[in-house]
Amino acid sequence: MPPLHPALVHFPIALVTFAFIADLVAYLSTGRYWSRVGLVALLGAAIGGIATVAAGYYDMGRATLGETHEYVHFHMTVGWILFGTVTGLALWRWRISRQPQPRIGLLYVLAAFLTLGVTLFQGWYGGELVYSQGAGVAAAGKGTEPPGAGFDRLSTVTRRLGGNVEETRGEVHQ
Repeated sequence: MPPLHPALVHFPIALVTFAFIADLVAYLSTGRYWSRVGLVALLGAAIGGIATVAAGYYDMGRATLGETHEYVHFHMTVGWILFGTVTGLALWRWRISRQPQPRIGLLYVLAAFLTLGVTLFQGWYGGELVYSQGAGVAAAGKGTEPPGAGFDRLSTVTRRLGGNVEETRGEVHQ
């Protein structure tokens, strides 16, 4: 069976992005249409996040990750933070929608923007794992570029964000 996680992640990423755009339009306008669209998209992202996290665990348990294991573990940690953030944002958004005069505030828009930033980072990081390192889809080092280039990018970002990775690069054996 092919990996499920790389196929499912695109839906929550797209829905978080669309929810932010809809909520920004709702913040800048007076109508309720975009406000409702943003809420539905964000709820869809949270629900899609459940499937994405479950598929990530399933794929991680059956993949030969080799050198990419530490990076995948960091990706998983950021994924849990992102899932919690999207879920919290969806609950906040739902509470706003239940008010007699629902109005999105600037603080919510800023929180949604930060959530979008983490979402885009997580998508980039996961893409680096899959497309440059082959994590979960092929043996490490079988990506689309020399493995060293991707490892250098991932190591730099992971270390700067407080992750713990080894400095060694080498061949991975299945």
